[in-house]
Amino acid sequence: MREGGTRLEVLAAVASLERDRESPPRQKDITDLVSVTRGTVSKTCSTLVDEGQLLEDDGEYRVNEEMLLLIYKEHLESYLVRDSANNGFADLVEARNEIRLDLKGELRQLVADDEDGRRDLMVNILREVLVYALSFREIQTLRDYLFAVDHLIRTLAAHVATNQNLDESDVAHSDALRLLLLVAVVLDRGYAMLARLRASHTDLEEFLPGEPPEDQMIRYLTTQ
Repeated sequence: MREGGTRLEVLAAVASLERDRESPPRQKDITDLVSVTRGTVSKTCSTLVDEGQLLEDDGEYRVNEEMLLLIYKEHLESYLVRDSANNGFADLVEARNEIRLDLKGELRQLVADDEDGRRDLMVNILREVLVYALSFREIQTLRDYLFAVDHLIRTLAAHVATNQNLDESDVAHSDALRLLLLVAVVLDRGYAMLARLRASHTDLEEFLPGEPPEDQMIRYLTTQ
C-alpha cells in the first residue's frame, strides 16, 4: 500500500506543480511537496517514467496525459459489459445498455481526439482529481484514484443534467457534454442490488425506481 501511495503521491505532486508553476518541476520541487525522502522520490520518478505515467526531459517532469487517458479508458471498459435486465428494472437497464454501445464507439477516438473538446475535458477531470489526491489521503492507490474520477464525473454530470439552462440542443452540439453524460450513465450500475433491497424493505418499495439524474441524461442523449 505504501509503495502504491508513494507513486500516486509523486504523480499528484507533479500535476499540482505543473498547474501552479510556469515550468515543469524538478525532483527537488517534488521532494519539497511530498512526505517521502529525496531518494524515494528519485526512484519513484524513474519508475513512473519507465511505466509511461511521467515524461522526463532534462530533469524536468510532466504528467503523461495520453497515458492517463489510456488508463482511465481501460478502467471504463470494465463498465461496458451489458447488464442483466432481469432484475426488476428492465427498462432502465436496457436504456443504459444502449448507452454503453454508444460510449464504446466514443472511447475509440478519445485518446487521439484533440479538436472538439472531449479530450481536453477528460484530461482536466483526470488532472483535477490527481491534484486533489495530494491532500486527500484516502486516495492511496491508482485504483482509489480511478474511483475518485468516477465520482467526480457523476457529480459533475448530475449538476449539468439537472441545470434548468440545459436542453437537448446543448448536448447535441457539444461533443464534450455528450461524452460527459455518456460516461456518467455507464457508471450508473447496481440495479440488481437495488432490486433485492426493494424486495426486502417495504418502506423502499414504493419509491423505486425513482428519477435519478442519469434518467435525464439518457433523455438528452437519445433525443433525435
